[in-house]
Amino acid sequence: MTPLSQHALFRTSDPDHARELVARKFCGHRLEPLAERDAFDARHHFARGAMLAINYMQYGATVLIDPGELRDFYLIQIPVAGGAQIANGSVVFDSDTENGTILNPDRKTRMVWHAGCEQYLIYIARDVLTAFAEQLIGRYLTKPLVFDPHIDFGRRGARNWRRKVMAIYAAADDGSLFTADARQSQRMLEEQLLATFLEIQPSNISHFLERAPASLAPGYVTRARRYIVENAQRPIALSDIAAAADVSVRALQYEFMKSLSMSPMQALRKERLMRIRQELGSGHCDGTVACVAAKWGMPHFGRFSRYYASEFGELPSNTIRTSKLLKQ
Repeated sequence: MTPLSQHALFRTSDPDHARELVARKFCGHRLEPLAERDAFDARHHFARGAMLAINYMQYGATVLIDPGELRDFYLIQIPVAGGAQIANGSVVFDSDTENGTILNPDRKTRMVWHAGCEQYLIYIARDVLTAFAEQLIGRYLTKPLVFDPHIDFGRRGARNWRRKVMAIYAAADDGSLFTADARQSQRMLEEQLLATFLEIQPSNISHFLERAPASLAPGYVTRARRYIVENAQRPIALSDIAAAADVSVRALQYEFMKSLSMSPMQALRKERLMRIRQELGSGHCDGTVACVAAKWGMPHFGRFSRYYASEFGELPSNTIRTSKLLKQ
């Protein structure tokens, strides 16, 4: 049985008709059969959930798909048969059953789906995924969320995540998900799926997710960390952090070293470095590295560069250069 057969949108042998119908769910795009036009056999099955939509698609023949920038949504592509060539920004690679894709909406996309390619597609609105990511890391994102477009299912985490996707598709096929009666469990499963994806797929917020929470620290340390996160862009001092935590400076310094192995001001510096890295890695920095660093309270560029290189293993100029090259 074809996946999501209970949620079929269309089946057509007319490329123009297929392009028009697909555009209604995704975006306007160029669709061109490259060979074997007689073999063109497009199918699109679609089921909308609480935070995302799952799709099954095929075109039969080899086709060129050129949507330019997706703009409003991320699209995860998981081939279940055949393969495709994917270009998202300047990243170009072959996608197959062991190599999936996430298309960044701010990167120009161009794809060739080869004859016999069948894919599971997960559509997530850009604002939905951004809001969920902000909730997960406890910070507002000042620049777009950008992923490595290549999903390597040879990695254990990605392989396990794909297994969860397959289970969700199977549940949709047997009628236990994507129904009016399943809304509560549906949202929980979708949140788990997105949270795991954000953890396993490299992006410009991965460094926020690598930090283990200090769950056993006293409440005033938690208050202090929250104050640091919310005020990292302001010129705050140690006394400000202690006042926000409602504890003495000495007690705060002692407990930070005990629980986090760093002082409060080192935690502030680390937070600022991470926020700077998220901006530099987005490909959307209009100003210089020095301007971005100064905006986040690190005006001494030489000192900042040393801290950044020590924290992330590369100079900030390399981060911004790579992010802009990948966007082209």
